[in-house]
Amino acid sequence: MAKPPLLTFGSQCLFLMRQEMTVSQKHLGEFCEALKQYLKNVSTQRDCFHVTAVRLPSGLSFVVYEFWEGEEDWKRHLQTAYAKAFQHVKVDTLCQPEVVSTVAVPAAWCNSSRE
Repeated sequence: MAKPPLLTFGSQCLFLMRQEMTVSQKHLGEFCEALKQYLKNVSTQRDCFHVTAVRLPSGLSFVVYEFWEGEEDWKRHLQTAYAKAFQHVKVDTLCQPEVVSTVAVPAAWCNSSRE
């Protein structure tokens, strides 16, 4: 079986952004709808390699992982209307500040055709 082609990016690394968020029970529905729309919007961005969200066992905590072609691409994304809208929802629905972390991931680790 042939391996999928190796990704090639302008840089040798992808930029992984991780957000961990805990939502108040009262605003869970509003947050989930906003998260769903945010994921849909991010997934269509050319410079975003992959985005996914995980709901933790507590049912009120979520982790969003975004793989961007570079840090500048991610920073540009933060200026979009949909990213700003999701940020406003987080301000209104989270019961504690989100925890954000970033790391550079070698692009060679990612074998995919991006299709």
